[in-house]
Amino acid sequence: MEKRLTNHNFFILDSMDDWVRIISPDGKVIFENQRMKDDTKNVKFLENLVNNYDPKNEIEQTSHIMKNTTIVEEKLIDGKYYSIKTSPVYFDDEFLGIVEVYRDITSESKMKIDLFNANRDMLDDIRFVKKIQNNILPKNKSYGKIRLEGKYVPSNDLSGDMFDIIKINDNKYAFYMADVMGHGVKASMMTMFVKVSLSAIFERHPFYSPKQALLKIRQKFVDLEMTSSQYFTIWLGIFDLKNESLTFANAGHNCPPLLKANGKEKLQTLEVSGRMISNIIEPTDYHEVKVDFKPKDKILFYTDGLTESQNMNKIDYGIERLREKFQQTSDLSSIVKDVEEYTWGEQKDDIALALIVYKEKSQREKM
Repeated sequence: MEKRLTNHNFFILDSMDDWVRIISPDGKVIFENQRMKDDTKNVKFLENLVNNYDPKNEIEQTSHIMKNTTIVEEKLIDGKYYSIKTSPVYFDDEFLGIVEVYRDITSESKMKIDLFNANRDMLDDIRFVKKIQNNILPKNKSYGKIRLEGKYVPSNDLSGDMFDIIKINDNKYAFYMADVMGHGVKASMMTMFVKVSLSAIFERHPFYSPKQALLKIRQKFVDLEMTSSQYFTIWLGIFDLKNESLTFANAGHNCPPLLKANGKEKLQTLEVSGRMISNIIEPTDYHEVKVDFKPKDKILFYTDGLTESQNMNKIDYGIERLREKFQQTSDLSSIVKDVEEYTWGEQKDDIALALIVYKEKSQREKM
């Protein structure tokens, strides 16, 4: 065996940039390539290597656990990271020792550490933004004569889904459901823009109709002068509680709300056409529709994250299933649970749901 493992048998390893050494079954180093000899001649590497490494133990593990299998591990030695590949050497069934290849991966390891720290900081920022995004959604409570209940089920990404209710005066409230293109920080920031802009529009122009408000926010959006194409869709309605009516317009939102009128079995779809809010697409106009809104009437708002949720067969949850579920119950938690069961808990997009109920008049109001 000693004759088989001699230096002249391994001269070709001297041309390798990696360090290579061969160890006999009794733990003796019987070969080191020239690169390893040169690089470790004047440093404490070998001393540190001995402190971090037991050749006999390594040989025992290598020969008995994984015959003809290479073991790869990383070790910190003398302030540097090394990838060490250890392979058994056999002649027929005779175990002759092990060959080790050391590769300096210090730069790669530091890059991984820097990348890990950067990703950790980015995830912290995303969690912070998600928390803000959740907190700016309106509270579940009564606004005048209407009751709002919202439910937001986030996916892993930052969302472009947004809804809000804005008090115009004691008898008028604006409500909108919006969906910004894409995901991530950009989409999340755009939801902030929509919220702040619409609140400012109705504060300065309390007599604006939904159409006028949509045209105004589009102008504000264009004024941002973004270099790439961006857009968002939005359904916007104004509740007039004095006249018991709802006037609404739509800018490309493909999820028309569902109205469950008290005493009527059939749901009404609050649908009207209109182009999305974009920095490159000019709208011709926004049409408005007016409907009655009476006590005990309910309106369900949603985003496509719900209707486009898919089951294991890649079939969408769909508007028809949502209509059936809304006919059965107005409980948002039950609707979300039905979606989760349909998709087996797999959610690729955020889901935003909101329910507005016109409350019955109190006894004092009736008198």
